[in-house]
Amino acid sequence: MTVFTVLLPGCAYRMDRACVPKPVSNGGELIDLHAPPGSDRPVDSEVFRAVTNPLQNSNAPLPEGKKQNVLALSGGGMFGAYSVGVLNGWTTTGQRPSFDVVTGVSTGAIIGTFALLGTEYDNRLCHLYTTINSEDIYRDRPKLSILWSDSTSSSKPLERMLEKEIDDQIIQSVAVAHSQGKRFYVATTNLDTRRLVIWDMGAIASSGRPDAAKLYRKIILASAAVPGFFPPVKIDVTINGRVYSEMHVDGGAADQVFVRASLLNVDEDRLKAGQKPLVGTNVYVIVAGKIYADPECTKSKIKDIAASSLISLVYSSARNEIDKIYTLSLLTGMKFHLAALPQEFATKSDSLDFDRDEMRRLYAEGYRLATCGQAWQATPPAADPAEQSTPRRGTDFLAPVQSVEIPIRR
Repeated sequence: MTVFTVLLPGCAYRMDRACVPKPVSNGGELIDLHAPPGSDRPVDSEVFRAVTNPLQNSNAPLPEGKKQNVLALSGGGMFGAYSVGVLNGWTTTGQRPSFDVVTGVSTGAIIGTFALLGTEYDNRLCHLYTTINSEDIYRDRPKLSILWSDSTSSSKPLERMLEKEIDDQIIQSVAVAHSQGKRFYVATTNLDTRRLVIWDMGAIASSGRPDAAKLYRKIILASAAVPGFFPPVKIDVTINGRVYSEMHVDGGAADQVFVRASLLNVDEDRLKAGQKPLVGTNVYVIVAGKIYADPECTKSKIKDIAASSLISLVYSSARNEIDKIYTLSLLTGMKFHLAALPQEFATKSDSLDFDRDEMRRLYAEGYRLATCGQAWQATPPAADPAEQSTPRRGTDFLAPVQSVEIPIRR
């Protein structure tokens, strides 16, 4: 799910320490032998639901006009195949709505273009996310040239793919959807301001400016430009009649997924009056990947320590953004839905390794979960007791795992 997974260390290395085995570190809460029985218990998920359900549910009448369906798509590289699988499986159930507002980051920005336009583009998305490989997305630069380059890889293949898949006709369809009241927003990160920038893609598509299609694709490319891996995308802006050049990269460098109240036309007066102006609206968040990074024994090397820290930071940031969306749903009356790849599903860890077989597995899992009604949960991360952190009172623990392979230090 993270824009930094390219930095993940390899495995061909003898560890200089005995790491906690994966089945233990990934298998739930440890029992602290220094803590009195029953102390520091996580909050039970049923208690969480009992407290939050009255906040989310409301007997207030629906506001004037139809309810909205909001879709937020996260970044995640090749894990976007899971998001596509969820969408297409959802279509198969006959329950997938037409989306009024779609937001996308990185791979979610590519998917979002087609998700906004409707289910008739499901086959196109399936083909796109189950038949490409890394050569369709990037080309590695010669190692020596990296010393004076702005990235380790060229994004020219991705740029050509976007010109083919998101052609002028598709962009015109986005303009038509915009005229019908639908909205599509894409996020990039401005390297100069170090802040998230949200682009109204429908407004750009329907602007009538001669470079509208080119700018549309350039923003999608920027949203997927993994920092350091892909070159930044330069976008010219005019301020007080003077032209400046901004550098934009992957929106995931700022936010992995986003929904803002300002994008939903929230009635501020009703909100101030203690009412919930978005009762009847559904917000669907699809994470392209897992909510928590898979555990990995970190080597005692500066590159690997830095990479592991960055991965932890980005996953944590993503969970925080999901929590913000959940909080917004509580405040406004929206019904919250979250889909993410199950933690127990074995995957490759590099989101930039566009392996066809792996992407087909991800697509199939998303499709399976959606068609059998198991894709969605109504609570945010950490609502489950196993995901909560309790204070440690020492260094002796029992693990609720029957059998694990203990590594031998050599």
